[in-house]
Amino acid sequence: MLKGKNDKTENINKTKTIVVLLLGCIIAILLSILLMDILSDNPEKHRTLQSILYIFSLFMAGYLFYFSLRFFKGVDLINYNAYLMAKGQLNISDIILDKAKGLETLCIAFNDMKTNLLTFTELTKTNIVIISDAVDEVTKSIDNSLKGNEQIAASMGDLAEKSHQQLKNAKETLDSISNVDERVNSIENSLANIENIVKEVLASTTQGNQNLDEYHHQMNVITNDLSSTSWSIDQLNGELEKIYNLGELITEIAEQLKMLALNASIESARAGESGIGFSVVATEMNKLSDETSKSIKKINVLLNTVSSSSENVKNSIANCIENYNLSKDLFSKVKESFYTIKNSTDVLSEDINKVYSESGIISNSTHEVKEKSQYFLNVSNNISSASTEVAAVTEQEVSNTEIVSKNILTLKDMLYEIEKLVRRFKTSVTPVEKVSEKSLRIVFLSPLDHEFWFGVRQGVMYAKKELAVKNAHVEYLGFSEMTWENIIDTFGKILEEDVDGIILPGFSDEAVPLIEKASQKNIPVMTFNCDLPVESKRMAYFGPNISEAGYLAADFMEKALDGKGKVAMISGAEISVYVTRRQKILERLKKKREIKIVEDIRGGHDNEKVCDLVKDLLNRRSDIRGIFVTGVGVKGAAKAVKELNLVGKVKIICFDFNKEIFELIKEGIIYAAIGQDPFGQGHDPIVYLYNYLVTNKKPESEIIWTRTDVVNIKNVDDLI
Repeated sequence: MLKGKNDKTENINKTKTIVVLLLGCIIAILLSILLMDILSDNPEKHRTLQSILYIFSLFMAGYLFYFSLRFFKGVDLINYNAYLMAKGQLNISDIILDKAKGLETLCIAFNDMKTNLLTFTELTKTNIVIISDAVDEVTKSIDNSLKGNEQIAASMGDLAEKSHQQLKNAKETLDSISNVDERVNSIENSLANIENIVKEVLASTTQGNQNLDEYHHQMNVITNDLSSTSWSIDQLNGELEKIYNLGELITEIAEQLKMLALNASIESARAGESGIGFSVVATEMNKLSDETSKSIKKINVLLNTVSSSSENVKNSIANCIENYNLSKDLFSKVKESFYTIKNSTDVLSEDINKVYSESGIISNSTHEVKEKSQYFLNVSNNISSASTEVAAVTEQEVSNTEIVSKNILTLKDMLYEIEKLVRRFKTSVTPVEKVSEKSLRIVFLSPLDHEFWFGVRQGVMYAKKELAVKNAHVEYLGFSEMTWENIIDTFGKILEEDVDGIILPGFSDEAVPLIEKASQKNIPVMTFNCDLPVESKRMAYFGPNISEAGYLAADFMEKALDGKGKVAMISGAEISVYVTRRQKILERLKKKREIKIVEDIRGGHDNEKVCDLVKDLLNRRSDIRGIFVTGVGVKGAAKAVKELNLVGKVKIICFDFNKEIFELIKEGIIYAAIGQDPFGQGHDPIVYLYNYLVTNKKPESEIIWTRTDVVNIKNVDDLI
């Protein structure tokens, strides 16, 4: 079909060329004839003028031929793109106005129509994914709801019966709790009485301990006094012993007096009359001796009696001391027992206080339980009375859910028809009809730190939906904190897993060894957005023609500056896509000698950094009329131009766009933004990889360009 179309276009071009050539010749001949008629009356005189006019007519015919040829070339370009659109091929680049001179309005209208259709189709695809996912979730929810409602409806009879039984049980429970509440109140009152008794016992025990201490003290005093008395009796017995010994001495003296009296009587008898006095003394001495002996005997009897009595007293006192000592030990044990009783009573008092407090809490809790039981009884009564109504409502809900389920099926059919209608517009490559025999796993690695990459993700999601029915699972891994190391590390880990294909941006040649490893494992790898800077075994590259985008940027800068002026270049990280853009801009500007790059600044990695760089640049160089931003930081550059009041005086050309960029274009801050089809870059590599996996046929080319879009003031209103 494509070959036939090209042949037809070539035939049309040849026909138009011949028509234009014949038209030019006819005009030249007519002009020549007209001039010859005018000058025929004096051919000699006007031969020179005739030659000049003849040359002029040929020049005009040639110019008309050139203009017509260029005009019809523009017509051919518009016609060719219209032919592609008629066939549903929307994934084509905008027509550059310079390539269709005289047809600019038609080109703008055509580009707008194509862009609107393309945007509508891609948004519809995105919405299809969103709606389809939502319908699937709603379907699952409705199915679960339907099953749940059917189970509820089937269980409502049991619920009514059980709610009635629950009501009965609630009444019985309330009665039991009321009984328990009364018993708890009785226990609380008893505990209050016990607490008072324990307090009295504690007071009595304390007084008893004090009395025992006093009694023990008195017993110690008595024991000490008895011990002192026993010692005094021992002293008395000693004195009595001395008296007894003195009595024996006196008895001996009395015996000696008696002997002396006998001798005196004998001597007085011998003396006769002169010894009468001695006889009287001797008699008295005998009497004294007898009386002394008698007295000593009485004293000895008394002493023996006193000694025996004191010994008995001593023994009694000893017995008393022994008994008191035994009593002291006994009372010590009694005292210890009383102290133990007191300590136990103290503990008992504390425990009784705690128990009494707990009984108060239990009593309050019992009251609360009673109140809640009453509430539960009321609720149970309501549940029991509402069971029939709920059963009726549930039956109605089941009926309504079935209706909703049917409507969802209708919505699915409608969505399928919309999807079929969208397929008529070929904005991207389509999957082959063949369904994979084995379950395929395709992994897509991508940054997710910029709105452009969210557009890529939408394309991935649509491809995932398309291939879900073809036994292929697409796994998207987006990195919100974009570092190339993250993608490379993940790439390496995936190679150790069960995977059938991998897609990643070709930012750096660090991926080349891993692609080599994937090739050894027969795992095809595609790159997108930018190709690897060195040769590799990747299957194919799908993405923008970065060289063409660089050339376009240079051309639009020339148009913005009317072909003359000084410009600056703001470059970001040393990523191959940024480097290539910069190189191609410089390459194209070499042919445009009136436009000069006077500042080439690198290091703008974010909006704030670029804003500072551009402010410094414009403060230093007031002659700057244009700025290229090859990477990130476009909004920062626009902010600097706006804050320095240079809107309209300094033109910005950038790459990639979103709604914010559209607004900046409308404000006149950004002159043009060159895009690169984010949706297609997410969708097409996945489908190309799937087609290869199921057919074993690689794409026709290892490099597949996506379309290039340009947004400026002429078409931005159609995109906002």
